[in-house]
Amino acid sequence: MKCQLCKKNAILKSPRLCEDHFIEYFERKIGKFIEKYHLKNKKLLIAISGGKDSVVVGYVLSKLQEKYNLSLEYFFIRLGIPFFTEKSEEIVKKVTQEIGYPLTIYDLKEEEGFVIPDIKYKPCSYCGMTRRYILNKYAYENKFDYVVMGHNLDDEVFFAFNNLFGKNISQIQRTGPLTETNFEKKLIGRVKPLYYLAEEEILLYAKLKNLPYIGCACPNSMESTQKKFKTKTEFTRDQKLNFIYSILEIKKFLPEETVEIKFCEKCGFPTTSNICKFCRTKEKILTGTLGKKMK
Repeated sequence: MKCQLCKKNAILKSPRLCEDHFIEYFERKIGKFIEKYHLKNKKLLIAISGGKDSVVVGYVLSKLQEKYNLSLEYFFIRLGIPFFTEKSEEIVKKVTQEIGYPLTIYDLKEEEGFVIPDIKYKPCSYCGMTRRYILNKYAYENKFDYVVMGHNLDDEVFFAFNNLFGKNISQIQRTGPLTETNFEKKLIGRVKPLYYLAEEEILLYAKLKNLPYIGCACPNSMESTQKKFKTKTEFTRDQKLNFIYSILEIKKFLPEETVEIKFCEKCGFPTTSNICKFCRTKEKILTGTLGKKMK
C-alpha cells in the first residue's frame, strides 16, 4: 500500500499516507481547527492528564504557538489516585519540560481537603465533575479565553450514541468542537482540537513522535461504559466522521437549552441551584455522608 501523495509505503489505510505526510496531515488538521474556530491570539489553558490525547494536543499546540500567536499554560490536577496519579504527573512534567512551557499543578488534597479515592460512590462521575469545576474556576480567575480538552472523534461518537440510546436528546446540544466563553456568567468555553481526529490517528502520531503517555487506564474506569463501547464497536474513520457531521447538522434543528444560571452561595461560581454540585459534594465527602441516605 503506497502513500496517496508519494511512492513511499503508507503507514495508515485511511488516509493513505506515509510517515512524513501523515505527520504533516495531522498537524495541519489542528492548524485548520485553530483557524476555523478563531483561536488565533487566544490565551489557552491546556488540561493535560498524561494520557495520549492530552499529551498529543499539548505537544502540537506548542509547535503551532508561534504561527498562531497562542498563549499557552498547561494544567495538571493531582487527584490522589495511587500509582496512576504519580505516573501521570511524571509524564506531564517530562512533556512540559521538553517543550518548555509552564505547568501548574493543582493539588486536590491541599486545595480542597479530599482526593478521589475518598469517593466510594460513583467515583468516575464525581471525578469528572470535580475536574470540570476546577478547570473552569482556574481558567476564569486567570482570564483564559478557553480550556483545551483532549476529547477525540471516538469520544464524541460514544457521547452521541450513549445519549441517543438513553433518549437524552437534550444532551446532544452539548456535543461539538467548541463551547463559547461567557465571562459574565463565569463560564470558560472548552475547545477540542482533536474533535475530527480518530483515536487510531492520535495513537499513531504519539508513537511516531516518541511522546511519553500513560499506557494504562485509570483503575476507576476499567469497567466504564465508554471503554466497553469502544472495544465492542467497529466503525471506519469515515463512518465516525459522517456520524458526527450528521449530529452537528441535527443540532441546528434542536431548541437551545434554556437553563437559569445562578451563582453558588458558597463559592460564587455558576450553578442551577443555590449551592453548586461541587460544594455539595465536597461537604458530603468531608463529612463522610456521600452515597449514604440522609435521614
